Amino acid sequence: MITLAEDNRTPGQPAPSPVGFNNVPAHEMPIDLKVEGSIPTWVQGVLYRSGSGKYNILLDNGDTFHVGHPFDALAMLHRFAINGNQVRYSSRHSSRGVEGRIKAQDPTLLTFGPDPCKTIFGRLQSVYHHITSFSSNAKIQESDPEFDMINVTITPNFPLGAALEKETGVERGHALVVKRDANTLQLVDAETLEPLKMFTYGHVDKKIQGLLCASHHQYDESSNEYVNFMVRLGPFPSFQPFLTGPYLPSPTQPAPKTRLCEPIWRNLGAWNTMELLKPSYVHSFSMTEHYIIIPNFPYYYSFGGLSAIYYSCAYQTFYWDKTRHSMFQVVDRRTGRHVATYEADPCFAFHSANAWDQLETLPGGQTERVIYMDYCMYENTDIIDASFELGKQQDDNSSSSPTTKIDLDKVVPARYVHIKKNTEGKTDHAIAPSQVRRYRLANVPDQPTDSSYQSYHWFSRDYNKRRVASYTVVAHDVELPRFNTKYSMRRYRYLWGVCESKYAPSYASGAVVNGLIKVDLNRPSLGKNTDQDSTARIWDEPGCSCGEPIFVPRPDGVEEDDGVILSIVNQKHQCFLVVLDAATMVELARSVMGSFTANTIHGSFVDHHGKGVAVN
Repeated sequence: MITLAEDNRTPGQPAPSPVGFNNVPAHEMPIDLKVEGSIPTWVQGVLYRSGSGKYNILLDNGDTFHVGHPFDALAMLHRFAINGNQVRYSSRHSSRGVEGRIKAQDPTLLTFGPDPCKTIFGRLQSVYHHITSFSSNAKIQESDPEFDMINVTITPNFPLGAALEKETGVERGHALVVKRDANTLQLVDAETLEPLKMFTYGHVDKKIQGLLCASHHQYDESSNEYVNFMVRLGPFPSFQPFLTGPYLPSPTQPAPKTRLCEPIWRNLGAWNTMELLKPSYVHSFSMTEHYIIIPNFPYYYSFGGLSAIYYSCAYQTFYWDKTRHSMFQVVDRRTGRHVATYEADPCFAFHSANAWDQLETLPGGQTERVIYMDYCMYENTDIIDASFELGKQQDDNSSSSPTTKIDLDKVVPARYVHIKKNTEGKTDHAIAPSQVRRYRLANVPDQPTDSSYQSYHWFSRDYNKRRVASYTVVAHDVELPRFNTKYSMRRYRYLWGVCESKYAPSYASGAVVNGLIKVDLNRPSLGKNTDQDSTARIWDEPGCSCGEPIFVPRPDGVEEDDGVILSIVNQKHQCFLVVLDAATMVELARSVMGSFTANTIHGSFVDHHGKGVAVN
């Protein structure tokens, strides 16, 4: 969307957004924030948050380019150095190269939301430019660390690999990396947040090839392994899991090696039909001590992903097929083999929580290997439509209307184009909140790792038998889930996340207004979280929009929920860091960042030694 210079009510500055998104000021020089309340003295370390910073960009001719979807706003990073009751804050815009590409009207920019200005002819031109500019863009990426926009997860202690360590000078164990759902990552300075290098997983190890991946990796602290997977598109699509490790942080130790697992190219259980994999959008996945589990929701890439370079956006590339099952693809970590596919009802999730596997005894004394895994699951993909409202400026009544009213007739040429959303036609555009579903994958192949397993033929009937996942609902209305990572890959009890606010309607009705929630998974409540008999504990204030809660455990704590919750909260026209007692969800302290709102979805916390404590 474009606001012409003559219609700009703020000359010399970007015109206000016609749909309620405001730019966020950066503080590259650290500032001390005033703390209201008391942060426990043992909370010592750095909280990193990633998110969106610029939505409205002043062009060279005076016009203003407006971002239409919050995921497409120019990236911004935030840093909070916390030492008990002292908070030192800094922030930085981290995609200046993308801003230059917008000003230059680069047709190869890929976005999440649709561009209502692009005509059919313009889309055909985009296809041409994507093909002809692929090599030149790759070369620019090597030298410009801000060439692409990366603003989803932020990962400390990332395993760069020997080549990147030598090139960048970043010591092993000290790499801070921003990730997204594509094979493009950004190394940034852990102190200043300055972007240092844009790279791919192929830079870490040439064996890792593919276009897309999950924003959320998995990490096994006991084996020191970093795990993710690549999505390979084309005529023979596949999921390609990989493991990097053991990751030894000392630079005097050998560099970690990468192990590729067997590519997932078909659905097991369909040995008569040889049903090929239909790749779908996957934002996160699950891992246990022995298995990697990749969800394969029926939210597919159209035309094998080629439509992305036609539409130049993700929203119009994916399609929901409610007639097909969700699939869970299981890979054995010990052997790297794709061992099972489990069917489930059609559903969709952005985020997984914890998972574990265990041996269970059957009647008669036999045992079976069972996987349990928790997901914040939706009955369809209507939640994608709600994402259009994330981070919008709220008025005093917590509605979705922007505080600065703009005549849409002055915005060109978006008023001529209508892009239909899935939630259109629904009353108040209401959507069902997520369910925390605990899936049970029974009788998982649990073969020995000797040569007899390696000869286990993938045409065998047992290997290809139909398997079905069952589930129980253990909580309601939890999103952006976090848990005590000391319980990673084993049975756990508590889950923290965001939930719909009792002061506002459904997410899809307007600006995303929410609270913070803690649920007891051992005592699930089948009613609303606000019911008197609910076991959930909620922090919720009028007009608040909360980011992902980060659980930081007390170093000497015994109980699973002994710690604090850190989150970034927008409330009307200000943004603040809130600190809650994780057990009671009672506010301990808050620290106002400024008179602005900052959309930060994910984050990570490192201790005062720089070691990840709560990593996303």
